[in-house]
This record gives sequence, structure tokens and C-alpha cells, in this order.
Amino acid sequence: MKEALIFLFVMALSLLSGAQNISFDQYFLDEGSLRMDVFQCGRSDSSHYVFERFILEPYFGGSKVNLIDPFNYGTNRVKVIDAQTNTLIYSRGYNTLFREWQTTDEATFMERCYEESVNVPMPRQEAYVILEIRNADGEFDEVFSKLYEPDEMFNSTEQRYVFPVYDLMVNGTPECKVDIVILPEGYTADEMPQFQQHCQSLVDVFAQQEPFASHIGEFNFRAVLAPSEESGVDIPALHTWVRTILNSHFYTFYIDRYCTTRDYFSVKDVASNAPYDHIYILVNSSQYGGGGFYNFYSMSTAGNMSSSSVIIHEFGHAFAGLGDEYEEPDNPLGLLYNLEVEPWEPNLTTLVDFESKWADLVAPGTPIPTPANNQYYNTVGAFEGGGYLTHGIYRPQMHCMMRDYAPFCAVCNRTIEAVIAAHSDELYSALSSPLQPEPSLRVCPNPAVDYINVYVDQADCLAEIIDLNGKTVKSVQLNDKVNRVVVGDLPMGVYVLRANGEVRKFVKQ
Repeated sequence: MKEALIFLFVMALSLLSGAQNISFDQYFLDEGSLRMDVFQCGRSDSSHYVFERFILEPYFGGSKVNLIDPFNYGTNRVKVIDAQTNTLIYSRGYNTLFREWQTTDEATFMERCYEESVNVPMPRQEAYVILEIRNADGEFDEVFSKLYEPDEMFNSTEQRYVFPVYDLMVNGTPECKVDIVILPEGYTADEMPQFQQHCQSLVDVFAQQEPFASHIGEFNFRAVLAPSEESGVDIPALHTWVRTILNSHFYTFYIDRYCTTRDYFSVKDVASNAPYDHIYILVNSSQYGGGGFYNFYSMSTAGNMSSSSVIIHEFGHAFAGLGDEYEEPDNPLGLLYNLEVEPWEPNLTTLVDFESKWADLVAPGTPIPTPANNQYYNTVGAFEGGGYLTHGIYRPQMHCMMRDYAPFCAVCNRTIEAVIAAHSDELYSALSSPLQPEPSLRVCPNPAVDYINVYVDQADCLAEIIDLNGKTVKSVQLNDKVNRVVVGDLPMGVYVLRANGEVRKFVKQ
């Protein structure tokens, strides 16, 4: 049994290392990034994507070596597939505000649309940009794909906002550093000097907080000097509405301290003035609050006494995918967790597969679950309470930045350092959680209008297209690994393609 486990571990590591071995120069242009804007629309139990546009932006801030996401974090994931070879050439996990909205009561009786936008390296040739959503079982499902064609006339190069960029700390080139771009929210043109002071204070916070302090040389900090028409931020409960560049507001989901923006296209438009991996929005307010979404954005107010702690806490979410470790029974976000599977967050566990989390950091003799008493005050274990839930989810230590603004626990420290390493120009591999194998059957684009491209791992098989009534409406012989199948003659609706014993769902528009 031990030999079998070792074999499986070596195989998994081999597969991961192979997946990471993507030549940037072969598949991507040296400069710039491709941005895809979409709307995600739906209710609590369903959603769909609507394509808006491709934008060719001037900068790409990410690693040119670690192109395949090694962490498997996030509620969502973007993947780029080379259209000619069906090769996965880029992936990155992230979170969205829409996914959180789906847990609210409002989402049970009405539909909303949220802006969503992803940036990937600039493909040299045709490539599919695929969006995935993690299902209740913790696995990613492909839900949307769009073909990027370099010669398409409507690929926009228009830069909506052009603003000066202020370098706060630059330690190297973007491809080998963690690039943070700081955006101002609610600072007028006259308040730009104050914003620059607040930016420097933010950098100082990182330089003093471990584990960032020990790795501050791995970071670049830049600020975009983008003024708002009016000063401040929206506070709906006070009927305070101000004209700001990013349209942020408190009382997200009626939570007083939750400050976010749904105007994500504007966030990306302002951020496009500089190379970045992560976006940090500083809000010109003294009210306590903020928010953070993994690989999406961080936000915090600049003028509150707790701002330094909020800055680091929210960045823990956005940078390393860390979950909240406190209990809050009335918070609807607790509905995000299925206690029958392991959470994707690296600092939370349901004990379903504790070995895949931080079991290696637990000292022999430490009970699991771990009692929250003085005997285990500074011990790594599994303490019940986290993810807004009182029972069923466990955190690594009694206190942590992600619980009560204490220093980061050992697990969060390790995770942050791993994510920093993955932003470098050296190949990084991680087995933080099991990676799903790439599907042997893929259907793109989705939704489709005239045709679908069907990718299979072996040729000479029969594919069936089946409608929602279970009727086979078309049968096609797949002769190559890449096959174009005409679907323009099918009525609009949802279909399933079945081939090689696998099925894939697609939408015909």
C-alpha cells in the first residue's frame, strides 16, 4: 500500500510538472495581455455568461514561467487552450462578487448581472479562453468558452482611461515580481497628494507585516493617479451617494462594513495603466471596512485606525486565497461550503481529506479536532469554527490574521510564501490539493452559433448530440482529434455531446 501511495504521489507530481512546462515564447507574444470582459447573469441556482469584448492591453504582469496555476484555488478559473493543438497554455483561479451574491436571499427571487473580466498573456495565434466554475463537489466545470482570433477587427486597443503612474517601490521586472497596482477611490484631483501618502503607508504596512516583510524585495508597488469627481464613497444606509471613478459602496449584501464595487470594468480600465498581478483599491474614507476576492481585487479604507490590519487581512483573501477563519452565523457566505468535501481554501478544512491540507504541520500527539484551550494556544491543529460556520469547518490555529487580526498562523504563512514564489521567474510546483486531469473531450465555443469544435484524445469514434428530451438530434463520426461540427441547423437550446463514454454540455444560440 505504501509503495502504491508513493507511486501515485510521483505520478501526480510528474503530471503537474509536465503541465507547468509551457514555453511562453511559443504560445504568447512578449508584451501585452488579452482581456476578456463578460457579464455573469443568473440567480441563486443558475447562471450564464454573456460575452462583451476582447481588449488588447499594453501590459502583462504575471510570471512567464509559471503559466499553469499550481494551486487549484478559487471559485472560478480561466484557462487558455491553443486552438490548433488543444494544449492548455495558461490557467488561473479567482473569485467573483457574483458568486457571493448567489448566497443571498435576493438571489432566490431575482436575476442580476455582474461584470467579470480576466487578463491572460497575449496569445500568438487562435486560442480559446475558457471560464470554469467550481461545483458543489469541489470540482471545476467548463461553462463558457470564446475563440480569440488575433485578426478579428473588433479586438479593441482603446484605452478608456489614461492616467499617470507613480512608482512607490520597484524591485525588478514584472515577470519575476509580485506587481501590486494601487487604485484610488473617492480621491479628487486636489487630494492626489493625500492618496500618494496613503499609498506609501500601505507599502509601509507590507514592509512591517510578516511574511511580507521578509519578502518585500519580491514586490513592486505602483499607484495610478486617477481622480474622482467627488470625494468619499457611497454609504447607502446614510443616503450618501458620491460620483467616484470606481463606484464603490458600503453595505454590500446589507453588511455595513462590506465595501465593494460591481463596476469591475472600470477597475480594470484604471488598472491597465500599469503592469499588475494584483489590484488594491484604497478608499478615501474613515469608516471601517473593505473586501477581498482571490485574484480579483482587494479593497480597504485608508482613514480608519484599523486600516493596517484590514489591508493585510483583505490581501490575504485576494493574494493567497485564504478563507475567513471566524464564525458569523448570519453571514450568507457560509452557504458556499459543502461540509462533505474539502474547502478549496488552504487554511480551512472539513477533515474530509485533512492529509491534503496541513496535517504535515501537526505535531505528533496533537488531537484532531483540537481543543481550543491554553494547552494548545500556539499549536497547529484543527480548531473548530471558521468559514463563518461554528461547526463543521476547522482552522489551523486558535488565532490568526484571518480570524482576529493576530499574526498569520503557520499555515497562512506557508501559503503566502508559496504564492510569492509562484510569481517569480523560476518554475514552481505545488500539490496543495489534487489537480483535476484535463478533460479528454472538449467542446468549444460555448455558447455556439454555427459550429462547435470537438476535441477528443483519440480519433475514429462516434459523437452524438442529444437534446434535453434525451433525443439524439445528430450523429457525427469524429475522424481527427480536432473536429468541426456544424450546429447552425439546430434549434436554440441546451445540448449534450457524448463521445468516448464522456459527455459535455453546450448551448446553441
